[in-house]
Amino acid sequence: MPKSAAGKLAAFPLFSTLQTSDLEELAGMLRSRRYSKGVFVASRGEPCTAMYLLAAGRVKQTIPSPDGKELVLGHLDAPAHFGEASLVETQPHVADVVALTEAEVLTLDARELEHAIHIQPRLALSLIAALSSRLREAVERLESLTFYDASHRVMRVLLNIASARQSMTGASTISGFTHYDIATLAGTSRETASRVISSLGRDGTVAVRGRTILVDLEKLRAELASR
Repeated sequence: MPKSAAGKLAAFPLFSTLQTSDLEELAGMLRSRRYSKGVFVASRGEPCTAMYLLAAGRVKQTIPSPDGKELVLGHLDAPAHFGEASLVETQPHVADVVALTEAEVLTLDARELEHAIHIQPRLALSLIAALSSRLREAVERLESLTFYDASHRVMRVLLNIASARQSMTGASTISGFTHYDIATLAGTSRETASRVISSLGRDGTVAVRGRTILVDLEKLRAELASR
């Protein structure tokens, strides 16, 4: 691995507690691979034996149905990680992971991940926090699909994406997501997602600028709270 791998690792909050020397040691354990748009990074049913670090690009986690449809579990933008459960179990991947753009992925073998925790024990707490966050997100998604209508789910997806972007970039914008992407995350049709976005645009909650959606988070939260 080139020396720049340590710099790439430093961009991940998961490794923020590591010293430069530890990052360099960990970087030496990584394998790097680039994926073209549409290529599978991981496939459902294959053994999960490594942790994946998305250093550049965007991927989606999805479960295909027998009739050709898909359940999109989520989108991940770099820097992000998945497959961290390989540390404690060697079960198959539960979903396909597909590159939505050109992507660079670093992989850390489960055995090396265990060694990394020996280097920095606090890394274990970060991994537990990440797994807890994934579980919480899954529960919230199940709750949304069970108890709320499609319009509410679309607004919730918009809020989650825009809030995440604001925390990362300071701007509550949504870019790189089509109406179909938003619809699949909300568990509804593209037509419904487009209708909801258009309605929010008319009352000023969102503003569409080309392929970017600007979100007024305060107004969107108030709209959700009123339902």
